[in-house]
Amino acid sequence: MKFDLIRKFSGVPIIVEGKNDKIALTNFGFENVFDISGNSLHKFTDFIETLGKKSVTVLTDFDAEGESKNSRLIKLLESSDIIVDKSLRRKFKNSFKIHKIEEMKSLTKFTEDDYYGEIGPINNKIFDRSRIHNRRNRRKT
Repeated sequence: MKFDLIRKFSGVPIIVEGKNDKIALTNFGFENVFDISGNSLHKFTDFIETLGKKSVTVLTDFDAEGESKNSRLIKLLESSDIIVDKSLRRKFKNSFKIHKIEEMKSLTKFTEDDYYGEIGPINNKIFDRSRIHNRRNRRKT
């Protein structure tokens, strides 16, 4: 599911609230993540217009403040003729039982590789038994 989401939204700018949200999504594998911290919503909407993208995704937190920023940002973007894709927000809300986007950091720890710190599929981490087999084969009989 993770790689399908990343592939689907690879060229779409994703708008988040803060820097920690941006870091969490970048670590998860998303690109083109922009945070609105420190900017007014009007200035940020002007910045998105300069990117020349026809559609964006707004992924603010799922608390009351995040919901209000989400609705205001969607109204501003749609008034500037930018299409807002709401499917990623719905998938995050339904799939990952989180309230803040920065909580994704804890989910990416499960997928990190022990040796190199790279993001990899969790199945490789669980089912990769090569280290155990290598140790077993090195023993003298």
